[in-house]
Amino acid sequence: MNSLTDRTRPRPSAGQQTRGRTSLRTPTPEADQTRTLLTVAFRSSGMAILLISAVVVVTLVSASSDLTGTFGAIATTWLAIHQVPVVIDDVQLGVLPLLPTALMMWVVARRCASAATLADTRIAVARLVGAAVAGPLTVTAICLVVVADASAAIPLSSPNALSAFGWVAGIHLVAATVGVVVAHWQIIEPELPRWASAAVRPGAWTTSALLAAGSIAVLCALLISWSTVGDLLARGGGFVGVLGLTVLSLLYLPNLVVGAVAVMTGASADIGEVSTSVFGNIGGDLPPLPVLGAVPAGTGGGFWPVLLVVPVVIGIYLGRDCARRVGGQDGILTAVAAAFMSGTVIALLALASGGELGYFGAVEVTWWAVGFLTFGWLALFGSISALITTWLQHRAVPAPEPTVTAPPAQQAETAESEGDDTNSDTDSDSVSTDESVDETGSVQESETEETEDTDETDEPAESAEIEAPELAAEESQAEESKAAEVEVDAVTVVEDSAEESATDLPSPVKDPSD
Repeated sequence: MNSLTDRTRPRPSAGQQTRGRTSLRTPTPEADQTRTLLTVAFRSSGMAILLISAVVVVTLVSASSDLTGTFGAIATTWLAIHQVPVVIDDVQLGVLPLLPTALMMWVVARRCASAATLADTRIAVARLVGAAVAGPLTVTAICLVVVADASAAIPLSSPNALSAFGWVAGIHLVAATVGVVVAHWQIIEPELPRWASAAVRPGAWTTSALLAAGSIAVLCALLISWSTVGDLLARGGGFVGVLGLTVLSLLYLPNLVVGAVAVMTGASADIGEVSTSVFGNIGGDLPPLPVLGAVPAGTGGGFWPVLLVVPVVIGIYLGRDCARRVGGQDGILTAVAAAFMSGTVIALLALASGGELGYFGAVEVTWWAVGFLTFGWLALFGSISALITTWLQHRAVPAPEPTVTAPPAQQAETAESEGDDTNSDTDSDSVSTDESVDETGSVQESETEETEDTDETDEPAESAEIEAPELAAEESQAEESKAAEVEVDAVTVVEDSAEESATDLPSPVKDPSD
């Protein structure tokens, strides 16, 4: 009754259960971890599917096509983003753009890095990486089923399932691992050797420098052959066609940059029958893609080998940077490790940038040759540069001046000679009384000097007595006792010298007559 009057509702006890309603509870750590894992597994993939769906629908509508094969096109695009070769109308398309793949890996790495800050154990990190791989694999399995079902309505063929799962797992595993390592780098770095941890940043900027040099080379080639690029764009037949060719060229631009890097290191880039190298080119037919206008049409040669200077210069700067970060022999090991890291990344990019291109043949860059040449250039000139930089650093530091110390035997001889000199001085003092008297005078003079010194010291002592009378009294007593000891020592020396002189006088001789 009181509860009705006060309009308050009694809370149920812990053992009671409310009927018709669920009680609100705070989320447990297991629930938070499950939510995080589901977010990592499916959020990036879901956003990618939504974006792919929008692009496919807009493309089909712009091309005035029906939406019969929309789901098949979406599933095929998901596989193409992960570098899975697709077959359209019995024509295999294995050369797929790297730009969407790079964007996907960047998004996954960021997602895993933000989630890895909450994972404080190895088991939690392993679950996180497993979720980042399991989610895309699930989406890939669904896409393979959709492609197989859509192949009855549109000219699509199901790709190799093993290849599809392998590419998807590898891409997301690398991206998730990079994100976790970046998030836990402060914990991982102390566990690595010094030269290995110091090689990460030089290896990263070295790879970026090579790709930047390749981008500049492609841009210069496009400007030189701008007329050819314009003719290829004009084949679009309208705004939509030109826009489509432009977007397609931008998507394939990173593939061309990787090919330029391969040419700069001394390898060759092949597009069907066309081969490009710094030592010579082989001409042929190319696909009508505007970005391929950057491929040189001549035979090459001439000043083209000058492009080999690019990895040499980058290797020199790499060795200089590593020697400044880690001195001594570790600087050379750091340069070699950074070169290995850069060569591995370039080799993987070369592997992903190639493939079959239908009737034109294979578009490939010999990935192992590019990786080995990149490692060789950077490791050779990086080691030489690191060695020279270390030598210059040691040469610039002035050597400390050596301190000369006498050997123990020589010190003992000097001590004995000083002892002999003191003994000879005491013997000479005991020869005559006059010399002792002189010594007594000198002692008295020293006493007077000490007395003057005490008088001089008494003046500041008197000023100090005002502030600390007890300390001044103690100092004056100590000075007086010291003066008294000096006087007693002087009197003793005078008496001893007098006695010695008296004993040295000859005894009187008696007269025999007496």
